Amino acid sequence: MKVITASILVLLVGAGVLAVLDRLGNAEDGNSTTNAPSWKSFDEGIALAMKENKKILIDVYTDWCGWCKKMDREVYADAKVMAILKTKFIVMKLNAESDEQITYNGEKLSKARFAQAVGVTGYPATLFLQPDAKPITLLPGYVEAKRFASILTFVGDDHYTTISFQDYLRKSGSSN
Repeated sequence: MKVITASILVLLVGAGVLAVLDRLGNAEDGNSTTNAPSWKSFDEGIALAMKENKKILIDVYTDWCGWCKKMDREVYADAKVMAILKTKFIVMKLNAESDEQITYNGEKLSKARFAQAVGVTGYPATLFLQPDAKPITLLPGYVEAKRFASILTFVGDDHYTTISFQDYLRKSGSSN
């Protein structure tokens, strides 16, 4: 009986590890089976944003970053955050330690070099770009879901062009 129980346990643990690896492996290609946004590759996302005239959100992360993982679990999986992302943004993940080449403004550079060039100094960081890939702002650090949803609306609806974020929060009646 102990052999059967141990075998079942090994199978269950193995299946769990495979499921986690599958989710991690698909994080950048938009095929994750978890409750997450449809992440695009960098080059695909830039082209799609121009085509659909949507702003770009780039989640800049590292594999070892605990706050990045918390952001994935608690913020990007939040229903309100996901709804705003789906309607207003093209979303991409960018590993700030990757040597994988991307194209930005006609120039080939590594993801690591791009992260440095846009001013990322810690993780996670959220980079917002206009549909033509011109920078809007860089948001450093972890932000809880309710506040992140307010930020997404502030940027997504172009409020940032006419009002400060603090004034936007006061006018919208939000206290976060």
